[in-house]
Amino acid sequence: MRVFWVILVSLFFGEILDAQVRALVGTYLGDNQRNFYGDRAPSKLRVKWKTNLGSGKTMFGIGDVRHWKGAGWTGQPLVIQEGGELFLVQGTLSHHLKKIRARDGKVVWSTSVGDVIKGTPTFMDVGGPEESRYVLIVGSRSGYGQHWRNGTAYSLHGISYLTGKILWRHNSAATVSNSRDCDASAVVLGRKAAIPLENGFFTLFSPDVRQARSTGGIPELRVKKQYRLFRETDRKLYGSELATESSPTMVGGKAYVAAGVGRVYACGFGMFGGASEKLDIGGDLNGSMPLTNDRHLLLGVEKQFIAGQGGVVKFSTSGKVKWFYPLPNRKWYTWEGGVVGSPAVNHRYRSGVSRDLACFVGVDGNLTLVNHQKLEPGKVNWGPKRQRQFPAPKVLDVVKLPQGSISTPLFLGDKIIVGYDNGMDLYQVTPEGKMVRLDRLSGPMFDATPVVWGGRVYAGSKNGYLYCLGD
Repeated sequence: MRVFWVILVSLFFGEILDAQVRALVGTYLGDNQRNFYGDRAPSKLRVKWKTNLGSGKTMFGIGDVRHWKGAGWTGQPLVIQEGGELFLVQGTLSHHLKKIRARDGKVVWSTSVGDVIKGTPTFMDVGGPEESRYVLIVGSRSGYGQHWRNGTAYSLHGISYLTGKILWRHNSAATVSNSRDCDASAVVLGRKAAIPLENGFFTLFSPDVRQARSTGGIPELRVKKQYRLFRETDRKLYGSELATESSPTMVGGKAYVAAGVGRVYACGFGMFGGASEKLDIGGDLNGSMPLTNDRHLLLGVEKQFIAGQGGVVKFSTSGKVKWFYPLPNRKWYTWEGGVVGSPAVNHRYRSGVSRDLACFVGVDGNLTLVNHQKLEPGKVNWGPKRQRQFPAPKVLDVVKLPQGSISTPLFLGDKIIVGYDNGMDLYQVTPEGKMVRLDRLSGPMFDATPVVWGGRVYAGSKNGYLYCLGD
């Protein structure tokens, strides 16, 4: 009889555990360190299924209406385990956030936020009633049909993971910045979250709807603190291009943010928090910064606003530069060279290669592999501003892709997955540090960052579809 009750209790609690909702990849590039890309990569990029994500209109300035499809920069799916099932959460250029069953691409719910979603949500368990417990913090463009300065700009939203209901929203204030969008993904620290808005302010808040302000309609987010991520003097060089688009990286209780005005800020969460400048490297900083295994940050620099070249810089949290790697100047769409996406590191995975590796892809289409802990003896490179020279990293291999890219590669041990304007490549890194291509999918434009789980690659394309790829 005692054995019977033990089995019954075990089954009961097993069912409770099975019903739990758990984020496996819960924000852009995995977690607050921006260096986790999923569990294991496949060896092929064969299409298993694809799901239409729809299309939507968005405005640039006054009267310039553009029609976009699918998913774009940065646009990475989240991977959520719910009971025994895996689900994806995908932002789309059709204005909708979608919950999608991972095994077959079936859309569970689809919620419009009123404009294009370019970035990646952040999942957060805030406790409380089930419907509002699991919150998806979602940024978007500022609102289709609204005047970019005089209208409202509901560009930050809280959405229930379970139902798709909009729990709260935030009207991003008009500032001297020319944007009120939100491309970034939030970081989470305890019961608080924080995100940089493109109006130039790092914003600290609680995502719990019970702390939102009642309006009679959709509740308004109650902001706790905001810190400005630009100087007034920046307007001389940058004009009104003062937006911060990158997602913060948490190190030691502080959020490190690559601001669009060429500087990295460290933002505190506590009572005496604030935004302090750590690195002034110049350029247009768009990508997010992965934390390395020696507690440094890797930052992509785009060519705009600087005398020198864009590329990748490795620096400590105190702002000391360890190395800089320049990429060739190349005019491509609106970019002039360097890196728009984020570098990737491989130390969170075991494989037959060093765990000190990093890779990054430039707008010129060069995929570069380096050992980020080693330097090229006697070699230096001029920095982006051409005011100082810095050591050069140990370059292991460079591969030329068919097209340029603003996408962020994934680096899972000895496998690299990289999207570009007319396809996606899968590489294996040899113990000698060479990249050997295993497979190529040609055709779709992959601006968005993929994610990997269970040997499957999930990637949104600007051709309108979300792809599931694998062996």
